[in-house]
Amino acid sequence: MKRFILILQFLTRIPVNLSIDVKEGDFGKGIVYFPIVGFIIGLLNLLVYLFTSRFLSEDIAKVFVVLFNVLVTGGLHLDGLADTCDGIFSARSKERMLEIMRDSRIGTNGSIAIFFDLFLRWILLNNLNSYESMKLIVIAPIISRSLMSLVIYKAPYARPGEGLGKLFIGHLNLSRTLITLIVGCSLSFAILKSSAFVIILFSIVLVYLYRKYITKKIGGMTGDTLGAWNELSEIAVLMIYIFVRGMN
Repeated sequence: MKRFILILQFLTRIPVNLSIDVKEGDFGKGIVYFPIVGFIIGLLNLLVYLFTSRFLSEDIAKVFVVLFNVLVTGGLHLDGLADTCDGIFSARSKERMLEIMRDSRIGTNGSIAIFFDLFLRWILLNNLNSYESMKLIVIAPIISRSLMSLVIYKAPYARPGEGLGKLFIGHLNLSRTLITLIVGCSLSFAILKSSAFVIILFSIVLVYLYRKYITKKIGGMTGDTLGAWNELSEIAVLMIYIFVRGMN
C-alpha cells in the first residue's frame, strides 16, 4: 500500500496527503502500480466526460477531458515531452541536448510539441463515438503507463549523476516488468476486448523504436524522455484504434 500511495502521489495531483517513509528502490518496486494509477486517471477523465457531456456538446466535453488530464497529472508528462523535444530537435551534441532538456525554460520545439499533443488528443477523440470515447479515455492511460515498464527495463540512464528518471531507471527487474505488463494487459482486455491486443502489439513496436531513437540521440533515457513516452503513447493508442477500426 505504501508504494501504491507513493506512485499515486508521484504520477498525479490527487490530494493524498500522507507522509511516507521512502527507501531506496521503492519507486522502482512501485512500478507494478503504474497500470492501476493509469486506470484511476482514466476513470477520473471518464467522469469528467460523462458530466460535461450532459450539459455541453461532445466536442466541448472532450476539450474538458483533455484539459483535466493535464490537471490531474500536474502536466508532469507534458513537461517531459516539451523538454525532450527542445533537446532532441536542437541539432546539438548529446551533452548540449541534455543541458537544454534540463533548462526550465520552454523553447520553440517544446511549445509546438505541447500544442500538437493537446490538439491531436482532441481531434482523435472527436473521431470516436460516445461509446468508443468512454473506453479509450480509460484505456489510453493504462496502456501508456504499463508499457513504460518496457521503456525503463534495462535502459541506460543518459545523465551523469541523479535525476527524477534515476528513481526508476536501473531499479526494475524482469519479474516486476512482467507483473506490470500482465496487470495492464488484463485491465485493457477487460475494457476493450480483442481490440486491446492489436493496440498493445503495435505499441510494443513503438516502444522498441522509441528506445532505439532516444538512445541513439542521447545515450539512454531520462525522466523527461519517460514523460514524453507517456504523452506520445496515449496519442498512439487513439491513432491505432482508429486505424484498426478503419481497416474493419
